[in-house]
Amino acid sequence: MLKIIAAVTALAAAAATIVVTADGADAATSWQAHDKNCQTVWATVDVEAGSVCAEVQKRVTDTGSVTGYRGRLIVTPVAGQSITPDHYVWQSHITKYCSTTCAPKTTAWTSSWSATETSETTYVGWGTSGELGYGFDVGASWSAWTKVVGKCVTYTAGKVCVNRLERGYRAEMQERGQLLVNPASGQWIEPRWVRVGRVIDGKTTSKTADLCDPSCTRRTEYKSSSVYNSPISGYDEGFAYASWALPSGVIKSLRVAYP
Repeated sequence: MLKIIAAVTALAAAAATIVVTADGADAATSWQAHDKNCQTVWATVDVEAGSVCAEVQKRVTDTGSVTGYRGRLIVTPVAGQSITPDHYVWQSHITKYCSTTCAPKTTAWTSSWSATETSETTYVGWGTSGELGYGFDVGASWSAWTKVVGKCVTYTAGKVCVNRLERGYRAEMQERGQLLVNPASGQWIEPRWVRVGRVIDGKTTSKTADLCDPSCTRRTEYKSSSVYNSPISGYDEGFAYASWALPSGVIKSLRVAYP
């Protein structure tokens, strides 16, 4: 069993591997760059401790299909300073870099690769820098957009949906407001604007996309329109809001919110 585990570990660490396709044929795969994000960390307010980077690679077949992702942390202290890695978050799982407490790194250090995941996700590494132990978190990659709330309405002219979506992006979160119009045959619906935002302690922050700039367009076929905003943190209420016009001349709007 130990020999099998060792062989599997060696295969996963290799830059090129072999996977078996649905029809039983072998497909060569290679690890390629996906996302890398670096930041400077500090020993004191005005003394640099070095840099930390989160890196995520994707596993790609010879036909271009992506079959996996993996992440790691790279720390590069400047001379005379130290950086101490602690743990990382990968596919919502928290993993320590060391079996106990990591020793401060005074020279360049790279963690081992994380476990391979088959879907896109964020890799976020955490640790401290310098003798004062300033905390840092650095992230790479992103997760798929997830709809957290949405609602649809139907008219003679067709169907309209307003959705709020969120995703992880590096060490932050992004929000997206989405307006979907699907006109009935021979009808039109005119998207006017779409907004995304959040409410914190009674204060609203939002971003709006004007869909009538430079002019409004009567859509006779399915159309998706979105507005994006980042970074975001916690909120009391997250919402999406949109407006559209119908052939009757009536202008409609719909706001959806979570929680």
